[in-house]
Amino acid sequence: MIKGAVPWPTTTGELAFDVLRQQATVFAQHVTQAQLGADPEHVHDARVATRRMRAALRLFEDVLPNIAGLDDELRWIASQLGNVRDLDVQLKRLPETAQDLGLDSQLTPYVGWLEQRRRAARSEFDAAFQSDRFIALAEQLRALNQLEPCVELLLEEDAPRRLRRAYKKLRKRGDGLSPDSPTEAFHRARIGGKRLRYAAEFFEPLYGKPARRLIDAATDVQDLLGDHQDSVVNRQRIDDAVRTAGASWPPETLIALGQLIQLEVQHAEKLREQFDPAYRKLKAAYRGLSREF
Repeated sequence: MIKGAVPWPTTTGELAFDVLRQQATVFAQHVTQAQLGADPEHVHDARVATRRMRAALRLFEDVLPNIAGLDDELRWIASQLGNVRDLDVQLKRLPETAQDLGLDSQLTPYVGWLEQRRRAARSEFDAAFQSDRFIALAEQLRALNQLEPCVELLLEEDAPRRLRRAYKKLRKRGDGLSPDSPTEAFHRARIGGKRLRYAAEFFEPLYGKPARRLIDAATDVQDLLGDHQDSVVNRQRIDDAVRTAGASWPPETLIALGQLIQLEVQHAEKLREQFDPAYRKLKAAYRGLSREF
């Protein structure tokens, strides 16, 4: 076990609450900045903190007391953050793509449509964080400091079982995927990879470099499949834009959007081809870590 200045938890329950409390603090810090409209990365970081808390609630469910409705409330606030974040990503990505295709002017109406959607998402985001529901969630997160595990298990004995379970769940989703697999199958594999990554992060101080190698490999898979999902969402958003506003746009904008869709399709196909090598590296990294069990 790696030892540092801060005592490392000796039980799974201690670790579970360490993770939840740390991520609740990270969430509070970044969400405050996000509310002020500062760097958009604060929205992303707050959203990631909710994901890590939800992953911890799932991974450590059997040693935690009943934290009524916390997962549902974290999913709700993550969706508010996600609506803004997804549009931020697309608005950042689109100008570069438009310039590469020489379609800056043709895509101007679509950029305006995205900006309008972003303002609406931001308005909903601001309302959510002023709501009684968010105030109750913030109080629930602060109350984590007063809670204790309901079961205590020795961490070094228990950690392998939890990592194996996260890995097996990923294998059920990732094994057998091919470039022709349904889009939803890649999305499920992405979620499985993300959960394994977070589990490895939680246990990294226990296993050191082998865990770090698994985290890096899982991050590569997650990033690749996240890019794939962004491509899918971008196509869906273009379809929505054409359906709701396309009648008022010039023909050259609609043609340009067709080109953009085709580019996204090609990009997604390349990412699907890259999945298998990245996935094999992840499995090799897990095998390396499992030798430490």
